[in-house]
Amino acid sequence: MQKLVALLTTALLGSAAAAPLSLTLSLTDGQTPFLLDTALKVAGQDLTVQEVKFYVSDVALVRADGTEVPVRGLSLAQLKKGATPQNIEIFKGEAPAGTYRGLRFNVGVPRALNHADATTAKAPLSLEQGMYWAWNSGYIFFTLLGESNGVKVANHVGGDSHRITVDLTDLQKPGTALRVAADGLTVPVSLDLQKLYAAGVGGAWDFSRAQYQQVHFGPVADQFYANVAGAFSRADGANANPVYRGAPAPAGAAAPTAPAMSMPMPPCPDSPSTEI
Repeated sequence: MQKLVALLTTALLGSAAAAPLSLTLSLTDGQTPFLLDTALKVAGQDLTVQEVKFYVSDVALVRADGTEVPVRGLSLAQLKKGATPQNIEIFKGEAPAGTYRGLRFNVGVPRALNHADATTAKAPLSLEQGMYWAWNSGYIFFTLLGESNGVKVANHVGGDSHRITVDLTDLQKPGTALRVAADGLTVPVSLDLQKLYAAGVGGAWDFSRAQYQQVHFGPVADQFYANVAGAFSRADGANANPVYRGAPAPAGAAAPTAPAMSMPMPPCPDSPSTEI
């Protein structure tokens, strides 16, 4: 009997063995790989995108029945001028080996961490990251900085009600399975910058107007928040050999870059336990 219990215990432990799971990100303009500090056409206007930063948290793999397997961790994706915004590792954690129908993650910071003391927080939640609103307690979840016709543009998303859930799962569509092998899995994700400006408030985005230049709250910020959720998709190797637009590819462009900042994320009251 003891031997049987020991064998069952070993089998259970073996089935729950953790494997590396990482997410990589590529910026695109529609179907075209995008290089920072080049022009993005938005309603006939040139928007020079200089920086994109956002928090990745509450990552979860989704089983065939729709239940989730949380993956512990929180990271800050940082894409700046001079970096190659293709196949950048933006999250790294561990997950049980197995077959899943997709994954979900949040763009933002869980509530408990969003209202913790930022002055004592360590990276990637430290004040030095420039992602904390001193005037409006809490973190900036997503930021895009740029310039249009000499005018500075800043799009920010933040606030507990504006955490963005990115759902890269299709339980009805065959061929979308993710297989986490014993040696791990890397899931490539795309962020289509064009979709960030797919819809404005009452019409197209107009960077000549003040309400579209420094966007932190109000109807324009709410619309940008809604646009971000639909701008992510699974790349599945589509950008393995990117063709850059606007400028030649930097040296070493094919090499993935390590995530800028990451940390283990403890369980918090408004999210499922992150223990595997």
